Amino acid sequence: ILTNGDPSGKRVLVEDSTVEQEVEVWFTNPDLVYSGLATNPRLTQGSYRLCLETLFQCATSSTSTSYYSMQHSESSTTSEQTRTPKRKLISNTVGKPTPLTGRTALNKILSQCTNNTTEEDLEIWTVGDNPFSDVALALMMGWNAGLVKTGIWDGDVESLEKENAVPTRIVDDVGVLIGQLLPE
Repeated sequence: ILTNGDPSGKRVLVEDSTVEQEVEVWFTNPDLVYSGLATNPRLTQGSYRLCLETLFQCATSSTSTSYYSMQHSESSTTSEQTRTPKRKLISNTVGKPTPLTGRTALNKILSQCTNNTTEEDLEIWTVGDNPFSDVALALMMGWNAGLVKTGIWDGDVESLEKENAVPTRIVDDVGVLIGQLLPE
């Protein structure tokens, strides 16, 4: 990233504050942790994004990189040295609960419906174990949210209310929700 895509090139984003970032950076999920079957939650893409953003800012700041100091020999005076301000990493994040992910899901659903079907004609559910991604996506899109007790969520309903992440239904697992929504 610092060399703008040229692995053997100069660190242009460190050395020249007028150069724009050319390398596109994409993250596939904003979540910080994921638990699944693990006893303790594990760090995921959101955690990696925060680390990379911090490292990028440090690496492009003239006051926090030894690289900058090495490139400016002792023969340079302080007045000759130009201080490079910290840069912000330009990146894109997709995955729940981003609007792009919600719109993409909606478009996929509508593409399977008859031509005149609109979002208002459908009862859409987002089902998952994370109130801050699965439920958040549903709430952002105006859909129903099913929160299952089989993953990251610790069962604290009060915390859901504080964070405005209250689902439409809370169930033990997805099979229970399907049974409720599609009775025999």
